[in-house]
Amino acid sequence: MKNQETNLPESESVEVTIVDDNEAFSHSDNNVTMSVPPENLRGFKTYKSISEAMKSPKEVYILDLSSQSLTKIPEDVKLFTNLKSLELASNDIKEMPEWISTLDNLIELNLMSNELSSIPSSFTKMKNLTHLNLDLNEITSLPQDFGKLQSLVVFRCTNNKIKELPNSIGDLKNLYHFEISSNELTSLPATIGNCSGLVNLSFSYNKISELPTSIGNLKKLTWLYFDKNLISTLPSSIVDLTSLTYFGLGGNKIEELPENFSNLSQLYGLAMDNNNLKTLPESFFTMKSLGDIHFKNNKLNSKIKNRLKRKFKGIPLYL
Repeated sequence: MKNQETNLPESESVEVTIVDDNEAFSHSDNNVTMSVPPENLRGFKTYKSISEAMKSPKEVYILDLSSQSLTKIPEDVKLFTNLKSLELASNDIKEMPEWISTLDNLIELNLMSNELSSIPSSFTKMKNLTHLNLDLNEITSLPQDFGKLQSLVVFRCTNNKIKELPNSIGDLKNLYHFEISSNELTSLPATIGNCSGLVNLSFSYNKISELPTSIGNLKKLTWLYFDKNLISTLPSSIVDLTSLTYFGLGGNKIEELPENFSNLSQLYGLAMDNNNLKTLPESFFTMKSLGDIHFKNNKLNSKIKNRLKRKFKGIPLYL
C-alpha cells in the first residue's frame, strides 16, 4: 500500500475513539483519525461458513469464521484465491499454518483471542496485508524479518508474551496504528524511529525502563501511550513530537519533564498520574493547547499545585 495520506479515500475515515486502556482522558479529538479501516472491502458479501463459501469460491472476498470453536484454520480456506478479509477471532486455534502465506490477496487478518504461541517465518510473505490483529494470544516472539510486511497499516498485538521486537520493525514505513500493550517488553529497538508513518503508538503495561532517542523521529505521532512501565527519564527528543495530541505515561517513575516541554504545542491530553514528579519546567505554564491534565499521586508541592489551578482554570485538572 502506498502512503496512507495520499491513498486513503475520504469516505474511509472513521471518528476517533480513545482506546480502553487510556480511559483517563475525558476528551477525544474528532478532527484526527485514530485508526483506518481496510480499503476495498465495501460492497462484498460476508460468508460465515466454509460450506456456504464453497458454493462459489471465486466470489469469496470476506470470510468470517469467528467464534466457531475452531482448533485450526480449515485448509479449504486455500481455495478462496480472491480472499481479502479473513476473520478468525475467538476460536481455539493453536498454530498458523505455513500455507497461509499463499493467500496473496489478503489485506485483513484477525486472529484475536486464540491460542497462538508463535508466528511462522513464511507469514512475512504476505505482501498485501494491511491490517493484522493478534491480540489476546500466547505469542512469545515475532519473526525476525517481520518488517517484510511493508504494507501493514494497523498492527495490534496486545495481551501476548512478547519480550522483544525485531529490529526489522523499522521497515514498516506505512505503519499507522501500532498497539503492543500488555506484553513483556523490556525495551524498544532504536529502529522504531524509522516507522515514519506512525500516528498512534501504544506500549502500555510492559517492563520498559528507557525510551530510545529515535522516538523523536516520529513526527506524525499523535497518540503516544506507555502507561505502567518502568521509565524514570524521558529522552530530550520527546519534545520533537510536535504533532502529539494525547500523551499517556502514568504509572512510571518519571521525576521531571524536559525544560522545553512546551514544544509539544498540539498537546491536549497529558496523563502522568502515579509518577515521581517534584516540579514542572517553567515552559509548562506557557502551554495553551492543554485541556485534560492528570497529575495525581506525584510529589508536586502545594505551591506548584496552586499555580496549576490558576493557570489551567476551567479545564479538567486532576491533582
